[in-house]
Amino acid sequence: MQSARGTSRSYGTSATSNPAPSDNKFSTMTSSDHLMPSSPSSPTSSHVTFMVSSYTDAAILAHTPKGEMGRGLSSILIDAATGKLQLKSALDVGPNPAFVVKHPHKNVLYASTERIDADGDVVAIAMDNGDASKLRVLGRVSAQGKSTCYLNIHQSMQYMLAVNYWDAKVNLMQLDAQGNISGVREINMQPGASYVENNRPTREEHWQYRQRWPHSHCIVTEPYASRLHFVSDLGLDKVFVYRVDMVAGAMRLRASVDLVAGRGPRHLVFHPTLRCAFVVNELESSVTVLQYRHIAAFAEGNPSGHAVEMSSFGESKSESILEEMQVISTLPPEWDGRGSINADGVWKAASHASEVRLHPSGKFLYVANRGHDTLAVFRVDDNSGMLALVDYEPTGGKCPRNFNFDRSGRLLLVGNQDSNLVSSFFVDMSSGRLTPADSLSVPSPNYIYAVPTSAEERAPLHDNFIPASNITQEQCKASSPMSLSPMIPQMQIPQFAHVSVVEPATGAAVSLSVPKAA
Repeated sequence: MQSARGTSRSYGTSATSNPAPSDNKFSTMTSSDHLMPSSPSSPTSSHVTFMVSSYTDAAILAHTPKGEMGRGLSSILIDAATGKLQLKSALDVGPNPAFVVKHPHKNVLYASTERIDADGDVVAIAMDNGDASKLRVLGRVSAQGKSTCYLNIHQSMQYMLAVNYWDAKVNLMQLDAQGNISGVREINMQPGASYVENNRPTREEHWQYRQRWPHSHCIVTEPYASRLHFVSDLGLDKVFVYRVDMVAGAMRLRASVDLVAGRGPRHLVFHPTLRCAFVVNELESSVTVLQYRHIAAFAEGNPSGHAVEMSSFGESKSESILEEMQVISTLPPEWDGRGSINADGVWKAASHASEVRLHPSGKFLYVANRGHDTLAVFRVDDNSGMLALVDYEPTGGKCPRNFNFDRSGRLLLVGNQDSNLVSSFFVDMSSGRLTPADSLSVPSPNYIYAVPTSAEERAPLHDNFIPASNITQEQCKASSPMSLSPMIPQMQIPQFAHVSVVEPATGAAVSLSVPKAA
């Protein structure tokens, strides 16, 4: 078939496809949670702990999950030998925790909450004595945006980057040396995001017009210099490229990259050793492979500068930081165009892609299909990063919204939202295929996070990885105007009650209330 703008979309038919190779193979240095080790290791213990978040109040979500409502956060243990699942504990936290990440050096988890009736929060949760089954809420801070869906801890450990889906705000939050969140320091709105402030759209309008206004969905740090942060926006079919100015304590927009219209980019992930990124397109159920091009003006030197508009396709794609190399469907050909019209006259596809994750070996890419209820498994070419279909693996339930691997890559846990079920699998390390192991009842699972052990946190992700605590002053000066050293005093947060945000497309100023920092 042909995708929008005439770019061809392929359907995988063979696990032995051999895309044309290229020479764009590079080593990396990263501390990002979104990246995996170059070669998976054996599990560091006999059990692996996963955090699973559940919806608690469907009435205030942008969508309508069909599963039961839960308590908020569950700690689940997987036996590394048998794959058997055990619920260790559950924590009442909400409403609707939908993303979880651990502080790299503290026994603290952060969870974001999704709601469209008010601003979401970021909740700090203690793991007492490092035990992920002994959880207690430390506190919560407003994310200053609606439907807070993604968190990314900056490598300096001084900031958290938060994405809000409903009103397309990308916010910079302050972290102190103990991992406490002081509040929002800066708010960045995507072009057209003031539509939410001005028109107060309902979720019914959202269902009918998925791309009427911006919907930023994730923020991922590239692994090659760990300085640029990429935000995919489902509503605008764009990827925005930011850099944190450590002197000013601000996010700087360096570029916006057009993707092919109508696909609805949801999440992206970078390959740790090949200079390429994989974007899952929710509305089209496809994956776009993008070549990453290092642009020194963006990643090095002064972080400020004029934001450059780019395109991943067309005549100017060779000048873009992201260039489209391939687009491949996550569904079998017979599912192309399958859907139905509901009672309100709104057409809905029979399946939508959700999460995309790279296997810890870097050899396989997995995408969840909500509706087809499978994980599409692709083999990644060692040289080019191009994808070839391996198989469609059933997830053991309905609406697989999220999934994740343990660090070894031998275990996989899937959250089947509408079946109130999490399912564990063993991963074949040579083929990427899955073998079912066990399942456990969990209400409306929406996000899966493998909690790293202390040993895993100390272990390098790559042979040439330098932990932030070991970076020298000279290296810090070369990479950032402000040293990453913990000996440098924390920046003072200015006292303010309102933030004035300028919308890039129109130049219109929007005044937003922000609580004064403590």
